[in-house]
Amino acid sequence: MTLAHLPMVVAAARPEAADIVAIDLAHPAGRPLPPAPAGAHIRVRVGEGPVRQYSLTNAPDDRDAYRIAVKLEPASRGGSAAMHRLAPGDMVGASLPVDGFPVDWTKGPLLLIAGGIGVTPLIGMARHAVARGHPFQLHHFARSACAAAFAGLAGEPGFAGRATAHFGLDPDAVPGRLAAIFAAARGAGVDAYVCGPTAFMDAARAAGAPVLGAGALHFEYFTADAVTGDADGDIRVRLGLSDREFLVPAGRSILAVLQENGIDVDCSCLEGVCGMCATEVLAGEPDHRDHFLSDQARAAGDVMTICVSRARGGALTLAL
Repeated sequence: MTLAHLPMVVAAARPEAADIVAIDLAHPAGRPLPPAPAGAHIRVRVGEGPVRQYSLTNAPDDRDAYRIAVKLEPASRGGSAAMHRLAPGDMVGASLPVDGFPVDWTKGPLLLIAGGIGVTPLIGMARHAVARGHPFQLHHFARSACAAAFAGLAGEPGFAGRATAHFGLDPDAVPGRLAAIFAAARGAGVDAYVCGPTAFMDAARAAGAPVLGAGALHFEYFTADAVTGDADGDIRVRLGLSDREFLVPAGRSILAVLQENGIDVDCSCLEGVCGMCATEVLAGEPDHRDHFLSDQARAAGDVMTICVSRARGGALTLAL
């Protein structure tokens, strides 16, 4: 299950905001890249470091480079710090675009709501909407203008009157501002796409679900708070395809135990956000602790993110 990466060259790396760098990754021979769907991301590896995923801001006809923005995380495990050290001419490995946050263009206007660096996939959506002539409104929340990536969006062609900045709000004022945004969209047949930190997403869900209905809300988390469950003891995990079995002690993840025993599983965030380690469940009941799977997928119980989720009943069999 090793993720294939293509060699890509850093075409540009420039400061975008405080602790945020914008990076363009191009084909080494200058060839046009495959198009990126709205809301897509790529998976990037610097050297032998960890794989991380970054949302694309590309417009549909922008194929010279894959354009991402990376926030330097204070507790970086190596991913964001390595990305911030990149310079033009450096080589990295990158996947083709993954359509992990798709847009349903058959629906009505798009309501795009971003918290912080979560604006990146929504910029891609907005640029695709401009190209399609599809109506949208983009709302960007950030702690300040200097901390906001792409703070000048309102001046981009096609964005005038459609991009609103909500910078420097007191945190206690954010839920009320979100409620006002959703109230203004009532009855317009919109679908809302939201990306940001967990607390922001929770506030958006609370404000939007009563107005638009849960089915019209779509979320992509980029970081997660800890999620706890009721099965924190040791569990046994059997690999149904290789007939191996492992004890996963309390406090250790299934993914970590498998990796230290030579089982190669794609992974990135290690927080149950990106879905890269999602694995088919052959037997047992997962104790879901992720922010990636839908409620329907969780209820089905046939797939789980093994970086954070565990087992109810103490045992699982995985399709590995």
